[in-house]
Amino acid sequence: MAETAVNFVVGKLGEMIVKEAQLLAEVGDEVEWVKTELTRIKCYLKDADSKRCNGDARAENYLNELRDVAYRIEDAIDIFYVEIEDNHHKLDANSQKVRGCLGKLKRLGRKTTKLPARHNLAIELDGIKKLLEGISKSKADYEIDPLQERGKGETVLMPSRRTTYQDVDEAEIVGFDTAKNNVRTLLLDPEIRRRAVVTIVGPGGLGKTTLAQMVYKSVKDDFNLHIMLSVSQQYSPVDFLKKMLTKLKNSEPTVQDMDDLIIELKDLLSSKRYLIILDDVWVTDLWNQYLKHALPDVGNGSRVLMTSRFIEVAQSADPIMEPYELKILNDEDSRDLLIKKAFPYQKTSEKFPNDLLELADALSKKCKGLPLALIVLGGILLTKDQTYTAWENELRTMDWHSKGKDCIDIIAMSQRFK
Repeated sequence: MAETAVNFVVGKLGEMIVKEAQLLAEVGDEVEWVKTELTRIKCYLKDADSKRCNGDARAENYLNELRDVAYRIEDAIDIFYVEIEDNHHKLDANSQKVRGCLGKLKRLGRKTTKLPARHNLAIELDGIKKLLEGISKSKADYEIDPLQERGKGETVLMPSRRTTYQDVDEAEIVGFDTAKNNVRTLLLDPEIRRRAVVTIVGPGGLGKTTLAQMVYKSVKDDFNLHIMLSVSQQYSPVDFLKKMLTKLKNSEPTVQDMDDLIIELKDLLSSKRYLIILDDVWVTDLWNQYLKHALPDVGNGSRVLMTSRFIEVAQSADPIMEPYELKILNDEDSRDLLIKKAFPYQKTSEKFPNDLLELADALSKKCKGLPLALIVLGGILLTKDQTYTAWENELRTMDWHSKGKDCIDIIAMSQRFK
């Protein structure tokens, strides 16, 4: 009787150990992934701490959340290796002769409680993944940059493009009517029946988003379906396709899996002449891995319009279509745009005070021909006294010393005047 009980226990223990080994193998890859993330987080926190991000609540909160995740990752890794070690001990113990039915039964009861622990570890790792995704999304949504170099202990939070451009008058930007017509012609060219991808390329602050909005308003009625979406640097492909479907259908998608989302998009668009505008695309993967499969080419003149800082994005999406490169403003146009914003009720620069004209030249050159920077700086000057002393003081006190960061400083300053 006792021998039968012992054999039963040994058999159950053997099954238990096999199950435990399988569960450990299943979470092993997840542990390796989370270890890599831990290394990245620690390096990021070290860099952020060295750049004095104190002074901004959002940046501090973001870093604190990252630290909490790092602690959770370390705990999960510790649990994993404890379980690995425990599994090895049990394998050794199982190879020995059973010493007694009662002792074995007690150990069985104790070990049985550990199976859920493996499941809990997998759940914890999945929770860490979701937490990291949420933190990354918040960082992108609120444009938090703890690694930005600061002056006087201040954290620079870059404004989102949607916020920055919302008050820009299309007529203010020199040459945009011509640019709009050029891009419009590419999108509506009747000779191009394939699904062509047109990309507006240029550095940040040049007005790519504003131009895309102008074009969108002027051509959208020529297409059966049309949407304009902003793409962040840190995007989730699944969430992005869901958002695209939601805007196209005016309802939530009925599927959640990536392959199913691609199929649903393709089915929806196959019978339509569509226009998809993607603003601020940073990587080639978005098109190459997902969108080119989801956006059908049925030879009906459908179009995709993208804006990007990188010409590689344009060339990867459509090697045949020449990217539309937006040019910076020349010195004269830059100065005129700055004056137009600083003196909105004055029609021409000829009536502009001569003593300020020289300062306007100097200030506008700091903006390096970028319309957004000029518009923001002009708005700042509008709030100042229109005197030589006041403008000279602006030129002197603004932080122009960081090479290559003039425009960033101007845009960051604009937040103080909103």
